[in-house]
Amino acid sequence: MLVLLVSIVASFILPGTAAAEDLVVVRVTADDGAEDLRRGPVQARVGESVTLRVVVVGHGGRLSPVAPGTRVRWFRVVPRMQHVETAPPNEGVDQYSNSVLFGPRHGRWLGYDAIEYDTVELGGHEGQLTVDRVTGVSAAGGENGEAPFGGAGSAWYAATAEALAGTAHRTPGGEDVDRLGLSRAVMRVSFRTGDDYLGWLSTYFHVPNVFGSTGPQADRYVGADCADVLVGARRASGGRQVRYTSVGGIASVARPVSSVLLLGEDGRVRDESGRAMALRWNDDIEAGDLFAIDYTTAGAQLPRPWDHIGALLGDTNGDGLLGGADALRHMTPRGLLDRPLSNEGPIRFRVWRLRD
Repeated sequence: MLVLLVSIVASFILPGTAAAEDLVVVRVTADDGAEDLRRGPVQARVGESVTLRVVVVGHGGRLSPVAPGTRVRWFRVVPRMQHVETAPPNEGVDQYSNSVLFGPRHGRWLGYDAIEYDTVELGGHEGQLTVDRVTGVSAAGGENGEAPFGGAGSAWYAATAEALAGTAHRTPGGEDVDRLGLSRAVMRVSFRTGDDYLGWLSTYFHVPNVFGSTGPQADRYVGADCADVLVGARRASGGRQVRYTSVGGIASVARPVSSVLLLGEDGRVRDESGRAMALRWNDDIEAGDLFAIDYTTAGAQLPRPWDHIGALLGDTNGDGLLGGADALRHMTPRGLLDRPLSNEGPIRFRVWRLRD
């Protein structure tokens, strides 16, 4: 049995210790107790226990516990899914965006947007914190016990340590941001529902949608747009050689498995001449295939040939055919969600499959 032990290194000096240097992830094998030290964020399966604790790294990388009697308080750093307190770069649109959203300049670079964060205290934890899924948090503080998305997604953790003398210090947290978003020094734990592509894509639940995101933002899980989240999931699963691209450049990382087709308001698939078409699950298309969308009624607001992309979840209604009742996992203004294809309205689409 493998137990994952995560140590958040505190950015402070406590009596009898040296200054902290970095985050450390420590994996402990329960069979023989041998420790394998590894730095960086954690990727785990939903249900796999991950234990967090505050330690101090001294000279030469020596790990030391905080001083005896130190009170440790735990916090979740929660990204807001859209602008709340700061002005958005696109007037009247609260969605995060690095680029112009809508109109003739749609997609033109503006610069990195500023992502907002809340810090919520997690009560009832002494010394160390053990998590095995991402749970919801209450605005009043603490976890609410719910596990949206089956407990999958990413969560960020911080802590404060108060010594007996009353001096409090903190680990990197919601105040620590750079131009991309939350600092990589803040401990991230990502839980996935499985080891297939859709499982890795599930690690991006609770990550904000940032239109015009960059590869480094998606790799760090601080924000991603509709195309970057799909490539980011492939890269997280081990496909680091896959390059980031836009929906218009999806041919560089995937191959088409359908022609260009239409999905009407009635949820039925037709070709561009209006003739009924059938795309059969597990024959023509598969769960995890990519679904590129052109919003045919958007006009000049979305001037590009292709506007959006997500991943098909499978034969949601069990009829064996692709239709409006089947679900798409895709970035929305509220982050990554699973929604029926019919929600997208009358669209032009094409199905793609990521290359191995």
